[in-house]
Formats: sequence, C-alpha cells, structure tokens
Amino acid sequence: MLAIVPVFRHDSRFKVVADAAMVAMVVFWTLSTSYHLTFGSFEFGAWYWLCTAVYLLDMAWSFNQAVKRELVVCATRTQIRDNYLRSWFAIDLLAALPLSWAFHLLTGQAPQGAAGAMAVLMSATRMLKVGKIRHYLGDIRDTLNSNPGAMRLITFACWFVVALNLMASGWCLIGASESARPAMDQYIRALYWCLTTIATIGYGDYYPDHDSNLQIIYTMGVQVFGVAMYGYIIGNVSSLIANLDIARANYAKRMEEVGDYMRTRRLPPELQERVRDYYAYLWATRKSVSAQSLTEELPHTLAMEIQLFLNRAIFEKVSLFRRAGEIFVREIVQLLQPVVFLPGDYIIRQGEFGDCMYFLCDGDVEVLVNDQRVAVLGQGSPFGETALIQGEKRTASVRALTYCDVYRLAKQDFDALRGRYPEFDAQVREVVETRRRDTEAKTRITE
Repeated sequence: MLAIVPVFRHDSRFKVVADAAMVAMVVFWTLSTSYHLTFGSFEFGAWYWLCTAVYLLDMAWSFNQAVKRELVVCATRTQIRDNYLRSWFAIDLLAALPLSWAFHLLTGQAPQGAAGAMAVLMSATRMLKVGKIRHYLGDIRDTLNSNPGAMRLITFACWFVVALNLMASGWCLIGASESARPAMDQYIRALYWCLTTIATIGYGDYYPDHDSNLQIIYTMGVQVFGVAMYGYIIGNVSSLIANLDIARANYAKRMEEVGDYMRTRRLPPELQERVRDYYAYLWATRKSVSAQSLTEELPHTLAMEIQLFLNRAIFEKVSLFRRAGEIFVREIVQLLQPVVFLPGDYIIRQGEFGDCMYFLCDGDVEVLVNDQRVAVLGQGSPFGETALIQGEKRTASVRALTYCDVYRLAKQDFDALRGRYPEFDAQVREVVETRRRDTEAKTRITE
C-alpha cells in the first residue's frame, strides 16, 4: 500500500501550504480544547471528528514525506519511518486518537459531570501537538528561505496566543470569573483581564478576590509573566522588525556613511548626486551595495556554479560566447569582472592605451570618433578589443547612454584566451574587421 503512494519532496511548495494549514489548525484546536476543558462542555460533533481526521492524515503524510535533518535528506521509506518514529510519532499518535470518545463509548455515560470532565481531560492530549508548531514553522522557513526574523515573530505570536488562552482558562478554573455569566462571557472577560495584567495596564475593573490567596498568587504569577514578556518585546521585537529586511538596513547604513564622507570632503553637489545615483542603481538591480562577493568564501566548485548561473545572460547575449564550449565558458567566467557605468560616463576614451576590453550585458553605449557619434551598441556587444589586438592607443571613445552593466576582461587574460583558444581569436579578429569597415564607411559619410 505504501509503495503506491510516492515519497514527497521535503522542499515542495505543497508542503509549505500543508505546514501552514497545520499551524493554524493546531492553534485553533488547542484553544478550543482548553476552552472545553475549562467549562466542561464537550460534544463529539463535526469539529471533533474533523480534528481527528486531519491529525491522522498528518501522520500518514509524515510517513511519506522526505525530511532534511541538518545536512542529511531522509528520502527512503526506511529512513523516513525511522526518523518519524524517533521524533514526533508518539505525540502525533496521542493527539490523533479520539480518547475521550473511546472513554464515552466504553463507559456508556454522557459527557456530563465527572464523566464529562474525564472525557474532556482525556481530550487534552490533543494539546500536546502545540509543541510541534516550531517544527512546522522551521520547515516553512527552510523551504522558502525566508527571513529568520519574520519566522521568529510568527512563532512568538503563536506561543503568545496559546499562553494567553491558557492563562485566561486558569483564571476561570480558579473561580475568579463571574460564574453567573454564560461560559463565553466568562472567557472573554478572562482574556480581557489577562491582557490588561500582562500589558501592565490594570484598569482595576477586574481583579482577584482579596479574600482568596489562590487568586492573588495566580495574579502575581501572571504579572511576573507579563513583566518578562514586556522585557522580551522591548529587547527583541524591535530588532526583529528592523532585521526583516537586512539588505535594506545595510543599504541605508551604507548610504549614511557615503553621505557623511561626501559632506566632510565637500564634494560638488553634482558629483554627490552621481554617487547617490550609482548606489541607488545597485540597490534597484541587485538589492545590495556590497563589493565583496559571496563566492569568495565558497569552495571553488560551488563558486563556479554560482558564477555560471549569475552570468548566464552574458553568454546568451554576446556573440563571441554563443558557440563557446563548456571548458572555455568555465575559464572565462572566472576572469570577467562586473562593472557599472552611469549615463554620460566615458567607459573608454580615444587616445588612451588599452589595457582591457568590455562586454555590454545591459544598457546602450555610443561610439565616438573625434567627438562625433559613429555607432550605437546595444546588449551583447563587445568593444575595446581593437587596441588590445593592434597594441595601439584607443581609436574611439565609448560613452554610456543609459545605466550600463558591463563585464571587464583584462589584457593579460584576453591574450591568454586568444592563445589557448584559436576559435575565440578568430571570432575577435572578425569582429574587429567588421567594426573597422563600418567605422570607416560612416566617417566618410560624415566628411
């Protein structure tokens, strides 16, 4: 039977939806169970059997769900079974079994009075599953690769709701609520008392009986919990919210540092504006302003895979690379250096000695000869190779018309690639010759 059911991936989107639904259901049924336990009112209705069915389905799902524990993925049925039996199986089984219904069936008594209290007490085993909330949310965080601070806030909110509910139920159980009111009215007022006490507001309209030591001691315990909770919120939640977007926080910090530097050095306003535009462009396109590459900290093979993925666009756009073999691509991807130019920046100036060539990945540039436009190059165009091949000064200027993402290839690396890969050398010479003929034709027309 199990062989018919496939083993589901540990990082599937469906698992995220299922885990999120289970978190909501566990919280709801924990609140519902504690409410019935408090007031001794319980019926084996649709919600009871729905809870039973969902918890049993969750167990069946767990036997067919691959899991990742630290660095190991348990994907075989034997590994999944052994891992589940050692971890959450016992708690899930106690939470899923309809123990209170079985008690009623065996005793033949209606769930009222002492029998009802026992039935509700046995159903409290379903509240054990609340301990699995952190497990569900941890799997969601790992699958979505979401911000840890956001998941901590969600986990904190779930536990706070459960704790608030249990304290309100305890307030009713010790007889501090207005027993003449209906059960729901008592519960709502108990929640109100808990919130005002934990928040250190304490309006004084609901308070413990001065003649009841139990109620006074219970109130003291809730107050201590409230102080601890208040300290936790002040000390952590603000930092959690600030870290929900770490990249934006780092960007704002970096911009403050850059702004202070430019002001203290009294740079011209126009230059300051261009610097701010540069960082704004980096943030808009890369969500980062850090110059240090993550790949510098990774093993060579893993860094290579990341570089191939990030630079795949240039190999699709640049004609020199479209027919290149895998060995050539893996070699050149380590040599290309990404550079950003703003509109109006001179990437190359006529008359200077060439020490590199460029590949235009995104944006548009214009080619100028004696300050006259002779060509406009778009995405995928290589330029600056003529001076490298001929060993002469630059014969033209290249200026950015828009924000341009380019890749820089140094002369020594360029010469090494030409020597090792004759087909690359032939393609470069073909591009140089074609560009030379086009430039000469346009110059004659201009004259």
